[in-house]
Amino acid sequence: MIKREKTAIIIILGKKMKTRRLVKIVLLAIVGLLVIFGAAVYFFLWQPKVKLVRPAAEATDVALDSTILIRFDKPINRRALVPKLTPDLDGEWSFEEPLAGDRHLFRAIRFIPNRVFEPSTTYAVTLEGITDLFRYAKPRTYSTTLTTQALPEVSSVAPTDGAKGVSPQSQVEITLTGANHDYAEFEIVFDPVIVYTVQRNETLDRYIIVPESPFSQGATYALTINRSFIVRDRQTQIITYRGEPEKMYHGTFTIAPPPKTVTVSPAGEQVFTDEKFVVTFTEAMDSESLRKHFTVSPATEGSLSLSDDRVTATFVPSEKLAFDTDYRVTVTAGAANANGGFFPDDVSYAFRTIGAVKATHHSPPDGAVGVAIGSSIEVTFDQAVDRASAEKAFSTEPAIAGTFSWNERTMKFTPSSALPFDTAYQVRLASGIQSVYGQNSRVIHGFSFRTALSTVKLNVAIDLQDRALSCEAAAIKMALANKGVRVSEDDIMNYVGFDQTPHKGNTWGDAYLAFVGDINGRQNSTGYGVYWEPIAKAASHWRPSQAFTGWTSSQVAEEIENGNAVVVWGVYGRGYEDSWNTPAGKYIYAWMGEHARTVIGFVGSTNNPIKFIINDPYVGQITWTKAQFESNWGIFGKAGVVVR
Repeated sequence: MIKREKTAIIIILGKKMKTRRLVKIVLLAIVGLLVIFGAAVYFFLWQPKVKLVRPAAEATDVALDSTILIRFDKPINRRALVPKLTPDLDGEWSFEEPLAGDRHLFRAIRFIPNRVFEPSTTYAVTLEGITDLFRYAKPRTYSTTLTTQALPEVSSVAPTDGAKGVSPQSQVEITLTGANHDYAEFEIVFDPVIVYTVQRNETLDRYIIVPESPFSQGATYALTINRSFIVRDRQTQIITYRGEPEKMYHGTFTIAPPPKTVTVSPAGEQVFTDEKFVVTFTEAMDSESLRKHFTVSPATEGSLSLSDDRVTATFVPSEKLAFDTDYRVTVTAGAANANGGFFPDDVSYAFRTIGAVKATHHSPPDGAVGVAIGSSIEVTFDQAVDRASAEKAFSTEPAIAGTFSWNERTMKFTPSSALPFDTAYQVRLASGIQSVYGQNSRVIHGFSFRTALSTVKLNVAIDLQDRALSCEAAAIKMALANKGVRVSEDDIMNYVGFDQTPHKGNTWGDAYLAFVGDINGRQNSTGYGVYWEPIAKAASHWRPSQAFTGWTSSQVAEEIENGNAVVVWGVYGRGYEDSWNTPAGKYIYAWMGEHARTVIGFVGSTNNPIKFIINDPYVGQITWTKAQFESNWGIFGKAGVVVR
């Protein structure tokens, strides 16, 4: 009896322990399910919130080469999200920070401009349709602004404006208000013209101008600094835009005269041929001694006199000086002053007479590219000229209609209308431009420039594909939307049709006739896609559409210029050939990663497009160089569909 009772007790206790363990397991399972359910609700059903914005919301002084990053606290429905940037700027919106692999559950979106932002500009960033993955929450809109930094300006110049007694060995230092990261081009113009080199400091906010030869003693120099905004393509670094020059600074400085003198005249370049020479000394001079020690080279006849208590010597040449000639005036050692003192060394200064008319500066610079289509053309001469003769000598190839205006020695030609994009111009100034005081020009002056590239972009919103493999339907849907036709992917696929041939080994369906496999499947496993002929046939139910192969980039650009979006076939990612045969033995050329995209814009001309703007139904809007585009497009023989 005792043994039976003990056995019964053990059995009862065992059952209770099993029950408790079972209850514990059930409770843990319930908790686990609740956690999973809560996580699922949190990540997939609750509305995402903006977690990070970079640059910060309402940021100012934003660097021109910035990108815009907006991060959410959970994955977003990227098909519902519509990003906008105002004013519009060519660039790409890309989804980032996936939770699964590299293609799913994105938590961030970034805008990468294809060029830098405009300076001193406020941009509005708007994200419409922010919602959870299953669109459970009501979509909301997030917006912010950013204001870009200004271009650096000229803060100071040394020598300062009006400075006198400047050393002939001086360098010129130009300090900016901030670093210039090659977004501004500073043009430094001296009058009289000098030859110089430019050095920049490590912080990029200072230019040091180093003359190749010393400044002329006693001469006054005018310094003008112009600034142009330039834009370089992020990928090629080619200048795609150059704004009109803005005058940032204008000032003068005077170089110290030779020793033992206070002033000398004339000095520098472009001296008129009827000038007299005036030298002011630091003390009264002996007239006879000065006449013996005063020389002019080349030898020049004339009369020398003293005035102002014999401290000012004036030499009047008997005849006009020779044109375009270097003269040197010297007071040789031994010249005595009124008190019996004398010069221990020679004192001299030089100048050059006016010669034939020359163009010393022009805008745009020779060889400039990306010149704004509203730019004017300016030419500065080294001397006063007969304006009518200069205007007559001016010509361009191709010819441009316009009007002339003048600012002292600078001739400005303003075109009557904006210049065409991406056009090369040759500017020519014929010889024979008449001088007012010197000689007529003897040589032809010419320079060239090229206007900025144009951007043609259709107003087609990005529409991401609804299913795993529905890129072709999504791409043609966007092309139809460009023509005002609003249809669904299902509407399109009803006309495209499906080839349900099972995928067995190297046998499968015909993508040239219908969609092969499951549109929700895995590519080249349970599903593939469809080619251009069935897509064109489906699109033709709403708009005239044409399938093609073997086109050129120029043909695509021409269609876009005519307002027609073009769907093209290529691959996504690192694809590879994966062809098969139909049950009837027909060879189907295929690639792993087959993908269709909608081309909605291009940069450049129709004859020579440089880039293409593409709505990719999987990743968003992208921009490819011509080489990138043709390489991907060429995989399927440059095939596609145009909707007209």
